[in-house]
Amino acid sequence: MRTALLLLALLAAPAFAGQTVWKWVDEKGVTHYADRPVPGAERIDLTVTSRADSVATPPPAATASRPQQAPATSYRNFEIWQPGDQDTVANTGGVVEVRLRFEPSLQPGHSLYLYLDGRLIEGLSTTAQDFTLRDVPRGLHTLVAVIQDDRGTRIAETAPVRFTVRQESIAQPPVGPTLRTPPKTRAQQTGNKLPRSQPSYATLNGAQPRINPRTNLPVRP
Repeated sequence: MRTALLLLALLAAPAFAGQTVWKWVDEKGVTHYADRPVPGAERIDLTVTSRADSVATPPPAATASRPQQAPATSYRNFEIWQPGDQDTVANTGGVVEVRLRFEPSLQPGHSLYLYLDGRLIEGLSTTAQDFTLRDVPRGLHTLVAVIQDDRGTRIAETAPVRFTVRQESIAQPPVGPTLRTPPKTRAQQTGNKLPRSQPSYATLNGAQPRINPRTNLPVRP
């Protein structure tokens, strides 16, 4: 009886909304309820909703009339086609021409940006597809193009393109297999011909070799 009254009080009072009750059945088949956990009891979460809360509240007029935001434009075939990946730009005085292509055309509120070696290139047009980079130093570089909306969210990004700027100069002349001087041979370094035979042990230790009077050559043992 006591547990039944406790359960009715919990169900009837809105203040107990969100409370937890434990239910179990004893060995006689009698069902019990308690507000504290009991070994072997089943947990029951009570949710009490008042009559006033059950009435649906219409949404505000401003929320109902708010227009839905148009989905972001999806650009296709967005890539850097000049310079190509692994290209070499030679003897341009640090000037590199960049060409982009993508579909559809750039939408209103969207902007184009170029990143050279991970750093944003300042002073470029944000709506053009052709760019001219100046004062690009010699060496290997990485170029990435990005399309952003007016909130700064990246919409599309190209795959990185790696290219090399090669500029010849007097201070740092180019070198290569065809421009290097071939190494000197041993005969060119010493100026003498290589010996065809090795001297004997006696000769190396100061002994005078025997000479054949007919041939005027050392007598071999």
